Amino acid sequence: MGTTSTIVILDDEPERIRAMRECLSSRLPRYRVVTFDNAPDMIGWLKRHVEDACLICLDHDPGPNRSRNGDVFDPGTGRDVAEYLATRRPICPVLIHTSNSLAAPGMAMVLDDSGWVHSRVYPYNDLEWVSADWVDEVGKALGNP
Repeated sequence: MGTTSTIVILDDEPERIRAMRECLSSRLPRYRVVTFDNAPDMIGWLKRHVEDACLICLDHDPGPNRSRNGDVFDPGTGRDVAEYLATRRPICPVLIHTSNSLAAPGMAMVLDDSGWVHSRVYPYNDLEWVSADWVDEVGKALGNP
């Protein structure tokens, strides 16, 4: 598994990212946190730094197409990241945190088929799940219950 201390997160909601960062800084302050609001940028980072990751957290739906540098930009999906990870040797756990009940099993299947250890957290009550189930699962995945 990963030998460094970077938690990499895909999520497009600024309030969720803020809540995740707050939980991590109070409960697991020794970890560096890198966040992305779209799959292509996360995949680009992973291509250069996957060995730095000790945990990868994936939402499935990073929102609709948006404008970037005057062009239409497709933010992709967490499944895109899972498919990229499937091309790499597993080096750390993956935590799926999506409410998309149709997409999550496909992400899990891709990770299973390529040997990545993964778990899932189900979002609920706005951000309540972040400071409860999500941060607990992060701790377990990192061996810090």
